[in-house]
Amino acid sequence: MPIEWKLYDYVGDSGDNEIASWSKSLQKIEKAKLNAKLDMLRRVGMALHGSILAGPLPNEQGSAEPIYKLKIHGKVQLRPMLCRGPIDTDCEFTLLLGATEVGDKLDPPNAVSVAAQRRERILRDNNRRCPHERTT
Repeated sequence: MPIEWKLYDYVGDSGDNEIASWSKSLQKIEKAKLNAKLDMLRRVGMALHGSILAGPLPNEQGSAEPIYKLKIHGKVQLRPMLCRGPIDTDCEFTLLLGATEVGDKLDPPNAVSVAAQRRERILRDNNRRCPHERTT
């Protein structure tokens, strides 16, 4: 078990850190809550499973994907999509997509499938991710 889990962000086709772009669009209080939960994830990893870390999640067809959501409560219910690894599943997580939840429905509705596709891209090309960029 690692002392501290490593966090990575998904890099899009244009080379932009998509998680940093999403988190920069959040209000200050939402960013603070996101950072606090990511700090917890970094410290204790999968020990959060069942509390603020939910998954594996089903896709739109009902099949389970190796995708998790981090549950961050507030005025806006943040639900960043992430996976263990996917390069080293024992000591890292990769944030794949910024999402929210309203009335038990994810926005975007295809968040799990998009996150699963991004995970597969990272497995084919490790340059599709970068170390997590914390925004304030």
